[in-house]
Amino acid sequence: MKIKEVSEQCGLSSKSIRYYEAMELLDVERSENGYREYDASQIERLKEIRLFRDLFIPIEDIRQYYESEQSMDEFMAQAMNKLQQQIEE
Repeated sequence: MKIKEVSEQCGLSSKSIRYYEAMELLDVERSENGYREYDASQIERLKEIRLFRDLFIPIEDIRQYYESEQSMDEFMAQAMNKLQQQIEE
């Protein structure tokens, strides 16, 4: 899929998708003509990233999650604890 189709499916702007790629949250292959080519797994990752960002989870925390072997449950519990601490402060 091309970035426009991905943008429509994920509810993210093309600019946001490129930003997440630049922040190394997403690894996208390029075709011979230089266009980004997205597959279903990358669309699912973008949907996760959108959810994490909607929950105010920082980019660096998201990157660490993808680089670790942490489960989604552990990651979300950790993120919610951080958010609760920020609220209390």
